[in-house]
Amino acid sequence: MDRFDFGFSPYEILTSAERSVLQSSVDMVFYDDEAVIIEAGQSIQFLYVVIKGLVREVSLSNEVVGVYRARDTFEARALIEGSSPNRFVVEEQALLFAIPKDTVKELVSANPQFGAYFYTSVADKLSNMALTRRVQEVESMITAKVRDAFRHKAIWLDGAESILHAAKTMKQNKIKSILVQHQNRVGLMTESAMRDIVIAGVSSDDPIHAWTQFDLISCDLDDYVFNALLRMTKFKIQRVIVTEQGKPIGALEQIDILAYFSNHTHLIAQRLERATSIDELVDIAEQMTRSIRILRGNGMRAQQLAKLTEVLNTSLFEKAWSIIAPQELIEKSCLLVMGSEGRGEQILKTDQDNALIIRDGVDLALAEQACVAFSDALARLGYPPCNGKIMVNNSEWRKTIADFKQTIYQWCQAPESDSMMKLAIFVDAKVVAGDATILTEVNDYLNHLLNDDAGRFGQFARAIMLFDSVNQGFFSQLIKRETTSHMDIKKMGVFPIVHGIRSLSLQARLTETNTFDRLSRLAHLGIVDQGLAQDLAESLSLLMDLRLDAGLSDQLIQSFGSNHNQIDMQTLTTLERDLLKVALQVVKRFKLKIHQHFHLGTF
Repeated sequence: MDRFDFGFSPYEILTSAERSVLQSSVDMVFYDDEAVIIEAGQSIQFLYVVIKGLVREVSLSNEVVGVYRARDTFEARALIEGSSPNRFVVEEQALLFAIPKDTVKELVSANPQFGAYFYTSVADKLSNMALTRRVQEVESMITAKVRDAFRHKAIWLDGAESILHAAKTMKQNKIKSILVQHQNRVGLMTESAMRDIVIAGVSSDDPIHAWTQFDLISCDLDDYVFNALLRMTKFKIQRVIVTEQGKPIGALEQIDILAYFSNHTHLIAQRLERATSIDELVDIAEQMTRSIRILRGNGMRAQQLAKLTEVLNTSLFEKAWSIIAPQELIEKSCLLVMGSEGRGEQILKTDQDNALIIRDGVDLALAEQACVAFSDALARLGYPPCNGKIMVNNSEWRKTIADFKQTIYQWCQAPESDSMMKLAIFVDAKVVAGDATILTEVNDYLNHLLNDDAGRFGQFARAIMLFDSVNQGFFSQLIKRETTSHMDIKKMGVFPIVHGIRSLSLQARLTETNTFDRLSRLAHLGIVDQGLAQDLAESLSLLMDLRLDAGLSDQLIQSFGSNHNQIDMQTLTTLERDLLKVALQVVKRFKLKIHQHFHLGTF
């Protein structure tokens, strides 16, 4: 018979001796269409690995809850427990490896990591996903270009300028070097040269060209960072001049390279602090996206990346607003981001979701002008207009405190789906600029309106059922050849978790907006069981990882434009598909809890 394929998870972690044990006992079996491999409740004696064909897993209610293709394994947990609650039926003629139960037990006993793949929690399984990160990190170091690490264009001075003027320019721009033009030559004036000047006791009125280095080592903007680092090492220097089409445009320093291969978001924050125009912010916003790709490639999880992005996005929006809006409007209004931005869970740039609440006495025409300019600026920064027009340039989301309260009152009094979704978006609101007490006042009003009205909370929570028809038929659709293999991971998993937790948090009067923070508080209060809370957190983290990876895929971006919610099931590894299946089962369990908690069957 053919040899077993050890080139995928978790079989690649078996030792040579363990592989021999498996190879000597495994058998190959064939099943025709519609053959039952495992019957519900049947005693299981083999672990199956698909070589060719397609197998569907069917629940007692006859719903397809899983699909297994080449390299997929089933049914490991039931093998230990003795039986499976579901049936496994051949969809297309299937050729399988059958590993005896005793062999599986022997391998699990000998190799805990192998057993962990099948029998530990989602959190433990996730550690397996980091196995390839070190390889990716090495690849990113080899292939990174100078333009990826290059932070900003240089400040230029004439060689006749005074040393004092150069020092003030460095301080004002918070830089360590200046490019100098003198007698048709280009040189570099550095912070270390300033130190030598002080030691030499030179007058601050002297021209800088005398202390400028004109024999420069350079590299092109499209050269590799690795080559730039080699030049620094070879010539024992701390920076190289960056050229574009042969012309110097700035300096690349060792700290830039170090920051590029580590968490360099603090450098982006420094650039945001210095920025004075929307044009500068456009370049910074592009750098933020590049940074996300690098950090993800080096193994950072989506949940941690979201926290970093939240800080940077807040600074970006605040800076853009400060450039555009007059100071009086900033002081007498409250600029909000909502939805995933408000929750601090958005990593890649998505549609704008923002609002402005204004105090009385502000010129509303002036506010409208600033808001239109702000929405246009965000579009330039890579945040496209919201299809639902939930933006400050829309008067519905730009109102005085009194008018905003009236809008919330109308949402609560007429709880159709559109009103409830707008309320859900607002519940996640976070202040990015202006007077934060305004949002507190409006939130207090909302809590007063809701009081303890179980009916209103139920109407709010029932949005969790929006995509039930999509979810229930998804695995059935996967086994149809004419159907796409793409899944909307937001509808299938992210939204039910986020909205369910949001509903419980609104009822509990929680002030947190981040889903993980809300979940932690709900577990502490005993509203959500600790075990379920942990499973939900782990599942949401996985879903965010998969969603981010899909969004970073060039192929997917070309196919779906700016829709970061579509993941291609065919591109997932065996481990990722296994984890996704577990996560979706957790989602299903949580939705049942929400149904029961809010008595959704009565609405």
